[in-house]
Amino acid sequence: MDIPVNIKRLGPDVPVPEYKTMGAIAFDIAVSEEKTILPGETAFISTGLVVCTPPGYGLILAGRSSNAKKQITLANGIAVIDQDYCGPNDQLLLSVRNEGPAAYTVERGERIAQGLFVPIVRAAFHDVETLSAPDRGGYGTTG
Repeated sequence: MDIPVNIKRLGPDVPVPEYKTMGAIAFDIAVSEEKTILPGETAFISTGLVVCTPPGYGLILAGRSSNAKKQITLANGIAVIDQDYCGPNDQLLLSVRNEGPAAYTVERGERIAQGLFVPIVRAAFHDVETLSAPDRGGYGTTG
């Protein structure tokens, strides 16, 4: 099922996100600038995209598997993009960390992230005095 998603490209040469295969569950996101990242350094890199996450969904950004060969990672592991992060200046930025021993230059147009829309259910939290589930023993109890 396709859901309509509004995007704003902040330049005419910013690629539209795309699914690379019919079975892909995430779409690739390229960067809109070239940036050299020194070993151990984290840099914010522009995508040139504002993505309007549809109501009832969240947008998760994750690194592409090919990043392991490049020795770069998304510094925060994944990024969670809220439904209301959709203003004219709410560009998707990628926090990219160089885990390798040498400087790495991220090239303009390089696909280093992927996005995944997930349905969201909001919780209604209830503060209770006691819990009905049995105690499992705390952190790490299953080995």
